[in-house]
Amino acid sequence: MNIKQLRYFIGIVRHKSFSKAAEELGLTQPALSLQIQKLEEECEFMLIDRSRKPLGISPEGAIFYEKALQILQLVDDLDRLSVDMIDGIERQLRVGIIPTLAPYLVPLFAGDLRKRYPELHLHVEELTTESIISKLSYNELDLGIFSTPVHAKNLKFIPLFYERFFLYVSPKHPLYGKEDIDISEIEMDDVVFLNEGHCFRNQVDSVCISAKDRSKTLHFDYTSDSIESIKRVVETHGGIAFLPELSTSSIGPDFESMIKNFKGVAPTREISVAFLETTGMKRIGQNFVDTVADSIPKRMREKPIQNPLDTRLKV
Repeated sequence: MNIKQLRYFIGIVRHKSFSKAAEELGLTQPALSLQIQKLEEECEFMLIDRSRKPLGISPEGAIFYEKALQILQLVDDLDRLSVDMIDGIERQLRVGIIPTLAPYLVPLFAGDLRKRYPELHLHVEELTTESIISKLSYNELDLGIFSTPVHAKNLKFIPLFYERFFLYVSPKHPLYGKEDIDISEIEMDDVVFLNEGHCFRNQVDSVCISAKDRSKTLHFDYTSDSIESIKRVVETHGGIAFLPELSTSSIGPDFESMIKNFKGVAPTREISVAFLETTGMKRIGQNFVDTVADSIPKRMREKPIQNPLDTRLKV
């Protein structure tokens, strides 16, 4: 058994395909199959369930996979550590941030981070929570920033701040004249949503349980992957959108009157940084987190009385 064989096995599990894994690993499919057969012979049990389409793993293979993944995480971490020790500084940090947060959070900390750590190369990707967790597991990211709680194996979470939700109401809408709006007053037909698959969408759905039901026939039904697109639709077409707090900072003075509060306690989402439990938080990662925290208003770093909304994500 060797590290290469563990990588081959992880690649097959990840892609659920010998051919796709072989392509990524730069092997022929027969060569990859032979290596996995050798690994299975040494283990004395089957790792891959070849009868399933797409490929699956056996119960024994699932246990083996968890251990193999942890080993590779540590090996990759040692490789990066050796480079850092030679250079005397950690030069690269790879961070995944959810799309409902990245456009508003990154401008807050980017300037200070550049001043504090001019040698650092920061690579930021906008990704869904599931993609961030997957890339963290395979050591393709160092940190993830997304809404929590999330049920995920082998990750640790540190809460960064808490974002209130606001309503963005078109001047054409009957509720525009109100400053504080009760959720029960909202017609679901009027709400412009993010697409399914975003934790923010899940949280909005949980808030909307008390809202009036969506009708079967809609004259205009729009969903998007972008908070900015949703804002534009409300501004030009009408309707209502739910906005996280930081996204309201980019709204110009001509549209500020469209931002409305929830009546009573506003729904809130928790934003956390995630990293591998196996390898822990790196020095430069902690420096990055401290810089991000410093860029956030103090009141947003204090946990609200009401529990943050659940993301309903289990990865």
